[in-house]
Amino acid sequence: MKKKWFIITLVFLTVVNLSALGTFVYQRWCCTEPTCAMDSTEDHGCYMRKHFDITEDQINRLNAVENSSRPLIQALTIQMKERRIELVKILMDKNSDNAKIEAALRQIDSLQATMQRQIVKRLLDEKGILTPQQQEKFFSLVLGRFCMELDSTKQTQCQQ
Repeated sequence: MKKKWFIITLVFLTVVNLSALGTFVYQRWCCTEPTCAMDSTEDHGCYMRKHFDITEDQINRLNAVENSSRPLIQALTIQMKERRIELVKILMDKNSDNAKIEAALRQIDSLQATMQRQIVKRLLDEKGILTPQQQEKFFSLVLGRFCMELDSTKQTQCQQ
């Protein structure tokens, strides 16, 4: 009886390993077209190249805009998280000081406003690179993303 279970287990594991190996080989050698997700920011032009019919020059310019704005936005994100941690620590204190809470909130507000300005600047820079038809597709994509977030929060449909 033990020998039978050993053989069944061995066959099962062999099939699983062969399936994994087959998947690896297929992904490695059979897929010639690189995949690019809409959310991927490693190559900003990847999604747009596929769906917006943009030129190589536009791709290079869009990537330059992203590469120049990404470090600042990432730094602001980190600073906001640090300020939020400080705020939570203040709130955890038994003797929470309203002045400290307000100061922390003002810092967070300021960082968020700065980040929004940077994002709008980036969107305007990207808009300047695209043709009017590409701009329409691009801002439709941006609007769709905001609507998706709003719809999931409010259970509505903001874009029809």
